[in-house]
Amino acid sequence: MKITKRPPTVNGDKSVSGTRGARVSELARPAASGNVDKLQVAASTTQLRELEAELAKLDISDAAKVAAIKRAIDNGTFEVNSVLVADRLIDTAKEAVRKRPRK
Repeated sequence: MKITKRPPTVNGDKSVSGTRGARVSELARPAASGNVDKLQVAASTTQLRELEAELAKLDISDAAKVAAIKRAIDNGTFEVNSVLVADRLIDTAKEAVRKRPRK
């Protein structure tokens, strides 16, 4: 299978431009004004991306709990609740099956 389309490029002004069905040689030269598709990103989308980036920077772990678990592992006293792990693994598998698209 030969792919002849290139993904659109994102410009600094948050618009997307690209040409449909163009060959690689055609993409190397500037496109005529009639062959350019533009997509304007809504302000709410931009704000959402900024919020996601800020949230990604936040530390959501409980430092005291992490330290206690590390100490328990180092001391050899950390115990795994196998029943709880198994139950959550089964729940995750059930959820994945439910979300799978039906044929």
